[in-house]
Amino acid sequence: ALQALETYGPPVAVIAGNGHARTDWGVPAVIAEAAPGVTTHSIGFVESETDMPFDEIRIVPPTEREDPCKSLTSD
Repeated sequence: ALQALETYGPPVAVIAGNGHARTDWGVPAVIAEAAPGVTTHSIGFVESETDMPFDEIRIVPPTEREDPCKSLTSD
């Protein structure tokens, strides 16, 4: 993202999963450490209210999905 910003200028959009979009330890936190003068805005797309730190949240309808941990079991 910082290389794109340097090469092309603003705005730069990073599309990532919610864990990577968190402002406490995701991409915004890494950018704040690496380039303190760069402004970020994190939007979390979530299925219900959350205490995950984002600058903004958007509630979206839940989607059916398999258990992501299913492949990690011996069953």
